[in-house]
Amino acid sequence: MPSWKNILTRIQEQNLEKAPPHVAALNLYAGRLTEVGDGHIVYEWDVNPDYMNPVAVFGGYLATLADQTCSFALMTQLEDDQNFTTSDLQMHFFRPVTKGTLRCEGRVLNMSKSQAYVEATFTNDEGKLVLKARAVERLLSA
Repeated sequence: MPSWKNILTRIQEQNLEKAPPHVAALNLYAGRLTEVGDGHIVYEWDVNPDYMNPVAVFGGYLATLADQTCSFALMTQLEDDQNFTTSDLQMHFFRPVTKGTLRCEGRVLNMSKSQAYVEATFTNDEGKLVLKARAVERLLSA
């Protein structure tokens, strides 16, 4: 089973040699994990024009970043013999993302033996709310 704290440390250090294939395929290594606490993380992502539709960043890519943000927050509270999968992800978009840096904050709101409820909040350079996501993560034991 993975060591979640080691994984988060490698991500913070941008050491992605052992990252799963989807990280490279979706260019998820482009962000920076700037804060890691108990049930809380901050992830910063510079807007990449490659992920824009004609006017803003594609919502599906923002959903990918939200899922990743929620996952990172959950990793801070998992034991090494636990694993997880996202069973529900709800997105609420408030304004388009067109430039700058997104501040993606993830927070575990509740955790039981079988699931966790996690929230991601994204703000733009002006501190304005861009999106909120809520994820239900199913916890899996070895």
